[in-house]
Amino acid sequence: MGWKGNRSRTIRKTVTFSEEEWRWVADSLKVENRQRIQAGLRPVGWMAFARNRIRCAHRVSITVPANLHDVSAQLARIGNNVNQIARHANTTRETDLAMLSRVFDELRQAERLVAGLSIRVETDVDPKGVPEWL
Repeated sequence: MGWKGNRSRTIRKTVTFSEEEWRWVADSLKVENRQRIQAGLRPVGWMAFARNRIRCAHRVSITVPANLHDVSAQLARIGNNVNQIARHANTTRETDLAMLSRVFDELRQAERLVAGLSIRVETDVDPKGVPEWL
């Protein structure tokens, strides 16, 4: 009859790990099983743990502008300008509307630069809920 026999899962894959990767996986499995036991659920084995981690994996999309070095340099210039204005205000113990306006303009420019960066985390969720093998 062979390995497949009467199994519902007939596809078998082999995975290899480094020692460090396996320690991380084994520790993750221990933590998950400890949490499951505390919640009154039965612990899971390696296969169920691996299937669940793959099935419920998160996808992270990071969008950065093509000119990231330019953005970094511009933010550094903005920070330098704000520091110069603050130093002048602290030294002379006075500031005027023009200086404050310049600081706010610099901060708005920094906000626009940072707004160009975006991070999105997507979670693939099974609409049927928790699968029977958990």
